[in-house]
Amino acid sequence: MLVLEWTTQALGLATGWLAFFFLIGSYAFASRATTALTDMLMSLLLFAVYGFVYPALELRAIGMSRRRVAGAGLLLGLALLTKGPVVIVLLGMSVAIYLLLTRRKPSAVIARAWPWAIFTIAAVIAAGWYIPAFAVGRTNDLAGVFLSENFGHFMPAGMGGTGEAARPFYYIAMRLLGGALPLTLLLPTIAIALWRSAFDTTARKPIAFMLAMVLAVLLFFSLASAKRDDYILPALPPLAILFAALFTALPAGGDGRRNSAALIRDLTSVAITSLMLIGTVGLIVIAREGLSLGGFGARLQSSDASYATIFAHGLAHPTLPFIVFEAAIVIGAIITLAGVRRGAALSVGAGLAVVCVAGSVLWNGVVRPLEARSRSQVAFAAQVRSLTGSSRVYVAYFDPEFAWYYGPGAPPLPAAIAAVGAFAGQHVYMVARPRELDRLAPPVRQRARLMLDSKLLGGGPGLYEVPERSAQKR
Repeated sequence: MLVLEWTTQALGLATGWLAFFFLIGSYAFASRATTALTDMLMSLLLFAVYGFVYPALELRAIGMSRRRVAGAGLLLGLALLTKGPVVIVLLGMSVAIYLLLTRRKPSAVIARAWPWAIFTIAAVIAAGWYIPAFAVGRTNDLAGVFLSENFGHFMPAGMGGTGEAARPFYYIAMRLLGGALPLTLLLPTIAIALWRSAFDTTARKPIAFMLAMVLAVLLFFSLASAKRDDYILPALPPLAILFAALFTALPAGGDGRRNSAALIRDLTSVAITSLMLIGTVGLIVIAREGLSLGGFGARLQSSDASYATIFAHGLAHPTLPFIVFEAAIVIGAIITLAGVRRGAALSVGAGLAVVCVAGSVLWNGVVRPLEARSRSQVAFAAQVRSLTGSSRVYVAYFDPEFAWYYGPGAPPLPAAIAAVGAFAGQHVYMVARPRELDRLAPPVRQRARLMLDSKLLGGGPGLYEVPERSAQKR
């Protein structure tokens, strides 16, 4: 909603709605939007503060009202509570890059009063938690966590960093490119339009403002030693706005610069929707004919193979969500092709948005939950409780997932029973995974009788009856 509101004010209503749908149609964003992540909350607050700052940078004579300064300070303070000083670094880098892109000196902004007022309010809000937390008696532990999270992850291990999640320099860029697919294919068009100054004059500053945040996130986290997939989140909302601007602030006609950029945009959009349409039809044919993916399927990891199986089965035997997805792909491709033929750039973007949202909603709302269910013990735990009744149930080794769904009463198998079995007359059951059985004593492992197989992917557990000691003596 913030993306929709800010983009509408800066670039127009049509651009706002396109940015809105491009954002929720981005897999990297939508897949994390349904998860409780501090990175997602930080991205929300950081984008909100960034949007507050833009008018002050452009209306230099007016600056920021007290209400706007207070709002920006409050949001920045809350953002500091999510991830610490990294928020200020990203905000400062984004503003500095924008000023450089618009050929202005960052020192001119630093010399004004409102940035310091925002920072002071934010520091006071953050101090309301940090100071008491450091003073309650666990100062050393908290200080260590604070330093490792904010400085240890940035510095490489050779310079005193933690060395955690260390990855190559290009990792963040590759994750961002992959997470924004298929819209990533429009990035060359953005680069060409920026290089040739093909965007409308009134749209250039808002576009540069959003580009600055994308560049700041890429630069900062690429330089950091620790690189995680979630670090790309702050770059996705401004990137969606850049994609949307291609279809509203880059009209065809006029000079050759606009014509060439618009032509590349339209050809790329047709290629994206056509490939998705052809790919969907091809997978439907392959799945219905029972054909194999060959060596490609063999090289997939277990989770990826599970996703592919669920997706192919859904296309071959479609339920309502898959029918809607297939229809949306066809409709989106038709809208895009019709828009290109009529020279209606907004229709081209709308068709592309339909395709992106269809894929994002199906994958995050249907395929991912089905895949998670294929590995979840929720149904297995209920079957175990129904089958064992009041008998004692143990887990071979600590299993937090089974304990969560089964409830209390499933402790780890005692050492005495794990070594020789249960006492005579006892009805003892054990939940164990295949690899856990190999760690048990031979008398128990060889005589344990499988009662119920969870049939879950990735080596799911089974319910076993533990043999009696008397049976072993005989």
